[in-house]
Amino acid sequence: MTRRPDLLSSQSQSVIPAFSGNRNPGAGVFSVEQMPGTPQDAESPGRPDPAPASAGPGLDLAVLIAACQRGDRECFAELMRRYFDAVMRQIVLYVGADRAAADDVAQETWWRISRGIGGFSGRSGFYTWACRIARNEAFRRLKKMRALPVLPEPVQDTRAEKAESDRAELVQQALARLPDKFRLPLVLELWEERSVKEIADALGLPEGTVKSRLFRAREKFKEVWLELSPDQ
Repeated sequence: MTRRPDLLSSQSQSVIPAFSGNRNPGAGVFSVEQMPGTPQDAESPGRPDPAPASAGPGLDLAVLIAACQRGDRECFAELMRRYFDAVMRQIVLYVGADRAAADDVAQETWWRISRGIGGFSGRSGFYTWACRIARNEAFRRLKKMRALPVLPEPVQDTRAEKAESDRAELVQQALARLPDKFRLPLVLELWEERSVKEIADALGLPEGTVKSRLFRAREKFKEVWLELSPDQ
């Protein structure tokens, strides 16, 4: 596939649930020149400069996105920092544990997010929108991969490593079988440790709806888990 300007840190990981992604993937690797659609006249005569946004964990998501839409590279790096791991988890659910494939899909996903952020209207939450882009890119990747012969690599796992690998695969399978409306908030709660308010902001939903979906998501995950691993 055509490589985009590298938006990802070399330290990013892509394993569920044993996931140790780089918590600041945008820092130092994203520049305004790599971000298509950056306004060229933001400082033109007769037009007031946008209020500076202090990119950081405390910045409201809506303010952060608005700054990204003005071409603020620091705010886009902060947006990546907040959602890179969570989006990558969704990608891994589609492409599996293939690190190279997951990184390629993540690269393309964040490139398309940077291209499309100017048209993001907020009708859905940012995370929902980003995951939709990730899913489309993952499906494109899988379609290409199916046309290529794949040779399995020899694996020499210890018993403990194999047990952990099998469990991680079962978690992936169970999550993949959940509808998006349950899987997305569950991943944000359990793996990203987001609060109900943060999840509500990310998905563009009322907090009451998030609480209800999280409750149903846990129940459905338990049901699927028991189906997949009745002896565990």
